[in-house]
Amino acid sequence: MKKRNRRLYKKAHFYTFLNYCSNFAPLLLFPLLQNLLFNPTSLLAIITNYGLSILCVILLFIAIWLEYRSILYVEKDSSVYTKKGFFFKKRADIPYDCIQSVYIQKNLFTRLFFGARQYFINTPGSYTANGDYAIYLRKRNSLELTKAIFEKQEKSIKYHGGFLRIILMSATWSNALTGLLMFAPVLYKTSGTARDYLKEYFLTKMDISNYIIKIGVPPALTGLATLLLASWVLAYIIQLSQYSFFTTEISHNVIHISRGFPNRTEFFTSTDKLNAIQIKQSVLMLILNLKSVYIRTIGAGVQKGDKSILIPADRDEGIDKILSHITSLPKKENYKIRPTKTEFMAYLWFPFYSILGTVATMLLLNHFGYFGEIARVPLFVLLSIFIYWLFFRIYAYTKSSITICDKAVRIDYFYRLNITRTYIPYDKIQYVNVYQSPFQRMYKTAHIKIYIYSNKRQYYKIKYLKYNKVMEAVDLIETKLKYDYVSKHS
Repeated sequence: MKKRNRRLYKKAHFYTFLNYCSNFAPLLLFPLLQNLLFNPTSLLAIITNYGLSILCVILLFIAIWLEYRSILYVEKDSSVYTKKGFFFKKRADIPYDCIQSVYIQKNLFTRLFFGARQYFINTPGSYTANGDYAIYLRKRNSLELTKAIFEKQEKSIKYHGGFLRIILMSATWSNALTGLLMFAPVLYKTSGTARDYLKEYFLTKMDISNYIIKIGVPPALTGLATLLLASWVLAYIIQLSQYSFFTTEISHNVIHISRGFPNRTEFFTSTDKLNAIQIKQSVLMLILNLKSVYIRTIGAGVQKGDKSILIPADRDEGIDKILSHITSLPKKENYKIRPTKTEFMAYLWFPFYSILGTVATMLLLNHFGYFGEIARVPLFVLLSIFIYWLFFRIYAYTKSSITICDKAVRIDYFYRLNITRTYIPYDKIQYVNVYQSPFQRMYKTAHIKIYIYSNKRQYYKIKYLKYNKVMEAVDLIETKLKYDYVSKHS
């Protein structure tokens, strides 16, 4: 019976075996070390030594092959049944209704040479990037499994990210520090040459004591700026390759996001599995009057490079058109809290004191005669950044609020240098946390965090609100939660 039923199961792609071999390749070092360290002299010892090494290699490949052959799955009417493990067996029956999202990774190498793609299934119990079930599949099997999980429906709308919008988003996402870390191996190899050059420069053209007093040299600053620019360009190219040819397809209740070149990724989820929708505006997007939209669900954003983006950059009309096919955003505002004028300085104290500290440093260096060209340029750049930061916080203060709507909680706040608006449906709220520092108790203010269902601690917060108003909002949220629970189970 088992042999006959085995025909119903579908196997993992053969690339799984090759991937396992590469993962266990370090174990092959032990037989090699044995032959290098143990130098047999007799014929019997030589045969025994090499025979044991060959036997270990054969047993290792047999174990890998048996493990690969044990990876099976079958699509049932309402669930996918999975089997894995020859030595340690694992069985799972995953209902389609419990699958929160599917992530498909199609690397260029595995796609061209093996026709394989990696398939990840995420459920509410997923807490790693591999999800609850990960498997390499052929294209046909991948399409059939996706069709079984998300019933095939007519496409109602298709959104293209647009080349210019992807260029804009990649520019705002790129981080020079990330690119700098990728340059580390190159820097290590060229560090000797750079050291010799700087040493020659300082000894022949500058006095060492003057160098110490002046705190740096123009060539060093120029080299650092060039290095940071090159690092940013590298990070920008990586972001552009990950999000080029971005498309979003939305059917009746299925969201399908595909992106990337030459490596492609696909993400599937259902509209009823969305835990939050977030609209962001970066510094550059504020100037261009553009916004980007992100979705929060289990499995989104856990893979490397995945930002769980739905719309890269668009205006309000385009965003409303796309979101109208996903959900109806709450329009009725039952209760709204905004920071009062007494909390205005709470938004500004950090950039304000940063400006004061920078100005004080400039005046102090000028008083002692050290405010030369070398120190002047970076300090003025730093002062400009802090001033812009101050004006950004003022703008964020005017936009910040928490609103209790008819269908969701809406939080308008800022995150780093992004103005954000987040919608959280009441049935997706896990719990609400209100906290106060000792100083906030004196001024009767509080912060509020709203946690949502996620495979990691995910929350959205707003700070510096009046404590009594926050508690009124919490009471309204709890009332909405109870009402939704009763309406669903009545």
